[in-house]
Amino acid sequence: MPIQNAVSIRDVMSTDLLTVRQEETIPEAARRMSERNVGAAIVEPETRGLRPGIIAERDVLNCVASGRGPEYLHVADLFTPEAMTIPPDTSLEQAAKVMTSDGFRHLVVFAGDKTMGIVSIRDILGHWSREGQLPGLGIQIREAMTTEVFAVGLEDTLREAARKMGERGIGAAMVEPAKKGRPPEMLSAREVLHSIAAGQDPDTERVADHLAPRRTFSAPDWSLSQAAEAMGKGGFQHIVVVDMNGIAGILSMRDLIRSLVRS
Repeated sequence: MPIQNAVSIRDVMSTDLLTVRQEETIPEAARRMSERNVGAAIVEPETRGLRPGIIAERDVLNCVASGRGPEYLHVADLFTPEAMTIPPDTSLEQAAKVMTSDGFRHLVVFAGDKTMGIVSIRDILGHWSREGQLPGLGIQIREAMTTEVFAVGLEDTLREAARKMGERGIGAAMVEPAKKGRPPEMLSAREVLHSIAAGQDPDTERVADHLAPRRTFSAPDWSLSQAAEAMGKGGFQHIVVVDMNGIAGILSMRDLIRSLVRS
């Protein structure tokens, strides 16, 4: 059954917006995003009346994957102009459906000619979890997870890892541990963003030095509501799903919310 919402996007959106300028270099914009620990920033249009643009950590990942030097590029080279926007009275379920159908993790909240805020998948999922509005008690993680788990090597450069992730259209990859029997590590677009923010060279930086600081694991028979609670409380974008044979799959916020809005 559909998720029932008594609130609208205006109730969960972030109004503390990070705005970057089109003329900023990618490392400058990445540094500001990294300092604020956000996955996207608003880019105000140069022409009055146009919708705002957006630049996200996945844009930085794709930049690295392309082989271009981030230090030679500007926000204007990568951002999405006139980003997908929604009005503040949009229901959470409507926003979630737009995100999952069009592949967005963030939507700009816009009314008239003014940027009101920004909403992420995490904002929506967090609200549903806190308010006990999540369905999915009868839906297991195995029904929503991605079973084709892709891994990069510890000795891969960030450029190599980003290229492999970009080819597959994924924002996170597993990293095989250095010692057999140890749990797997993870590299995500956020770690690549932090590296570019620090002015590091993706052609010399190794995956081993940029592993996600935390990760969480679950069994495939967990319910989606349990997964959502773990993601919300722990601040995770992905859950590694393991069984007796090892890694069974990976569950992203997008996977999870796509299953929830369809249930």
